[in-house]
Amino acid sequence: MDIGTVVGIVGAFLLLTVSIALGGSPLAFVNIPSILIVVGGGFAATLTSYPLKEMLNGVKAIGKAFKSGLPDPVEHIDFLVDVVNKARKNGILALESDIDSFYEKDPFFGDIMRMLIDGQDIEEIKSNADTALMKIDQDLSTEVSVWEALGELFPAFGMIGTLIGLIQMLQNLNDPSALGPGMAVAMITTLYGAVLANALCVPVSKKLKYYKDLSLLLKESYILTVEAINSGTNPNVLRGKLMSLLGVKAGEEG
Repeated sequence: MDIGTVVGIVGAFLLLTVSIALGGSPLAFVNIPSILIVVGGGFAATLTSYPLKEMLNGVKAIGKAFKSGLPDPVEHIDFLVDVVNKARKNGILALESDIDSFYEKDPFFGDIMRMLIDGQDIEEIKSNADTALMKIDQDLSTEVSVWEALGELFPAFGMIGTLIGLIQMLQNLNDPSALGPGMAVAMITTLYGAVLANALCVPVSKKLKYYKDLSLLLKESYILTVEAINSGTNPNVLRGKLMSLLGVKAGEEG
C-alpha cells in the first residue's frame, strides 16, 4: 500500500471538509445538479475521447496509485542476480525448472526467459521484447492520460455549470433577495471542478506516471538480465548495472 497516496488524497478532502464545516453549514456546499454537471459531464467527455474499454481501464487504474504491485527495487535486483548466478553455475537449461516462477514474477520476464531457454537468438529476443514494451508503454500511457483528461475536464465543466447557474440567476433579477444564494450555487460547480481536479485527478495522474516509468525500468532490467545470461556476464557487473538503472545507491542492496 502506498501510504503517501492515501494520506495525500484523504488529507486533502478532510482538510477541505473541516474548513467548510468551521466556516458555516456544510450543506450549503451540496448541490446535486452541480455534481451531475461536473462529474457526469467530465466522465462523458472523457468517454468521447477514448474507447470504452480503454476509458474504463484508465479509471480502474486508480487502484495502482494506492497499491502499484511493483516489487521493491533492492529485492528485485537480488532476485535477478540470483537467476544469473544459477545460469552461470548450472547452465541456461537449469532455469527450465524456474520458468513458472518467472511468469509469476512478471509475464514479460517469463516470455523472454522462455525464448532464451528455447535457444532463440538474443537479437531476436530483444526485438520481441522491444515490441512488447511498446504495447505496455501505450497501455500505461493511456491510463495516465485518462486521469489527465479528467483533471482538465472537471474544471471545464465546473465553469460550464457556473455559466448555467449565472444565466438562471440573471433571469431572476427582479428578485434581489435571490441573487446572493443564486450566485453561491453558481459558484459551487467551479469549486467541485477545481477540487476534483487538484485533489484527485492531477495527483493520481502524476502517481500513475511515476509508476509507469518505474514499471518500464523494471522491464528494461529483465532485458539486461537476459543479455547477461546469454553473454555470461559476471553477476556483480549486472548488479551494478541494475543498481544504476533503478536508482539504488551503494549500501542499499542486499
